[in-house]
Amino acid sequence: MRPLFLMFCLSVSLTTAYAQGYKPNFSPEDTLCFINLKLTNPDGTPYANSPVVLKGVKGHIVKVTTKKDGKIKAKVPFDETYTVHCGEHTCLRSITVNAFPYVTYNYQAYTRRFIYFTFTYQNSLNERLAAEAVTLYSSTGKVYTDTTNKEGQVIFYLPFDPEFRIAVKYHENVKTIRPRDVGKEYKIMSTVFTWMGSKRKERMAYLADSLSRLVHMDAMQFLDSLVRTGNQDKIAEADIYIPIDYDSTEWVSRMLQIKANAYQVKLEQNPTFLEEKNKAVLAPLHRLRDTFKNKIIVTDITGSMYGYTEQVMLWHALNFTKKEPKKYLFFNDGDGKGTAQKTIGSTGGLYFCQGQITDFNTIINTMRKGMRKGGGGECPENDVEALLAAEVHRNQSDEIFLIADNYSSVRDLALMEKLKVPIRIILCGVEDGGSSFWGRQEKIINEEYLNLAHATNGSIHLVKQDVYELSKTQEGASITINGQKFDFINGRFIRQEKL
Repeated sequence: MRPLFLMFCLSVSLTTAYAQGYKPNFSPEDTLCFINLKLTNPDGTPYANSPVVLKGVKGHIVKVTTKKDGKIKAKVPFDETYTVHCGEHTCLRSITVNAFPYVTYNYQAYTRRFIYFTFTYQNSLNERLAAEAVTLYSSTGKVYTDTTNKEGQVIFYLPFDPEFRIAVKYHENVKTIRPRDVGKEYKIMSTVFTWMGSKRKERMAYLADSLSRLVHMDAMQFLDSLVRTGNQDKIAEADIYIPIDYDSTEWVSRMLQIKANAYQVKLEQNPTFLEEKNKAVLAPLHRLRDTFKNKIIVTDITGSMYGYTEQVMLWHALNFTKKEPKKYLFFNDGDGKGTAQKTIGSTGGLYFCQGQITDFNTIINTMRKGMRKGGGGECPENDVEALLAAEVHRNQSDEIFLIADNYSSVRDLALMEKLKVPIRIILCGVEDGGSSFWGRQEKIINEEYLNLAHATNGSIHLVKQDVYELSKTQEGASITINGQKFDFINGRFIRQEKL
């Protein structure tokens, strides 16, 4: 009992001395205290078998190592305030040790401050998409990558950096988050992204390519039989696709002109014929033929756009009576370069040509050359680079039209502020029947093209709808296109759930 009594007396005398403003003189061995600390990683696992440094504001430094359960017991000089350092990270909480010897201080903390960020990936039917790569690009230059689980989710433990850009395959700029730092130990954030997913996108492109190969011979034989039997007028009704990449340019050119003549007859009988046929390229071009007389038509000719290349050539054939030359720029996203070789603004794969109907073969061959060198392409595409190149060839009266794949994102959207003229965007893939052989059709309009039209005072054109004055949309306002509602938030369009 005597030692306990002496400790009690010492405690009372110290308390009384401090109350009177007196500091007792301790020997060095009596100026120590203990810190018990349990350290946990942001993901909830123990910070096991790892070095920890306690740094005092007066210069004391104590080094210890955690046990397998993340716990430490450190002997430290008292009358000091310590920060806890776990590797390159510092815990938010500091520990103040008063000037009383042999006191034990118990704490638990995360090894660092963090943002608990959950990203959920789903399609328009709210089905979760697993095994999708998700990348976050920090404004500090660091990159964080993970893959969605079976619930379509991925969790990141992020530092409190000013900004993170979220990217998935085929969408380089899903969203940008800017965490608000209020000094807490951690912050919880989440976002949901709705799209078809990379696997379905790639399956659609594969099916399109396979189907195009299968129909080549049947289409050629059928078209030849109609011409041979004098039934050219039925080509418009049958609407058999003319394989642009067939070896014989002369045959392709002849069939395009025959089909264009059949279309012209139908249009004279029914001005809405192209809308009724759901021609994503031809319908708006024909509808706007007098509104925008002089055009440079910039066309994505990567693999996913194969089915629409014929319509661009038919447009040239339909305008064979016009004397002024038509201008075209075809782009394939880099002539088959790998992703690592593609530099924003200089990806390449651009093919410009112009001419009248007498130059039809030249224009067809220019398109075919770009298609062959593209090697199928990938998403995203170098749309803005192609548009900037088109501006170089533009006369003052020329309007620039972009024939775009709605389901491909824009690789170089960051360059859109350099565009000096309105861009008229024709979206392919959202028309009725446009993707019938792929099965279920989502028809979700890609917000990136709305943002491109907004930034350039341009417009969006669908089979039956023209959308102008997007640039006048005010912050917080909403617009509806093709039955889909978009909110304009923080200077960009964001799609709501489909109406």
